[in-house]
Amino acid sequence: MRFRLFLSLAALFTSLLWAQPITGEAKSLEFKKDRIIYTGNVKLTRGESVLKADKVVILLDEKGKPTKMIATGNVRYYEPKRKSFSEYAEYDLRNEIIVLKGNARVEEDKNLLEAEEIVYDRKNGTLQAKGDKSKVRTIYIEEEKE
Repeated sequence: MRFRLFLSLAALFTSLLWAQPITGEAKSLEFKKDRIIYTGNVKLTRGESVLKADKVVILLDEKGKPTKMIATGNVRYYEPKRKSFSEYAEYDLRNEIIVLKGNARVEEDKNLLEAEEIVYDRKNGTLQAKGDKSKVRTIYIEEEKE
């Protein structure tokens, strides 16, 4: 049975990630001393940002503060102007860096970036792509000036 978690207890931990509260949904939730594990159709929402995946693990430091989020399986991360997709994502919460691996793709407006690995620095708004056996693929559409 699928149940929704509008996280009273989990919000205590995960709201430390950002100033805005986080709401979440998953088929199951497990708390451990150093991590929170969401499994099954996971959806975490904070403001206008949404993270979806098959599984999300939030790692906690000694004080119980989140330091990293690891999402696996059909990972989708949505922001108002950007969509990201991959099989694996690691989000360093302190440095605001997201690493997407495995058929990574980022879409922004009509622009597209595809690679085996994409590093997204949220603080600086930069993307860095790395190919493995395949090449990095981009589509950039310049806006028309009026």
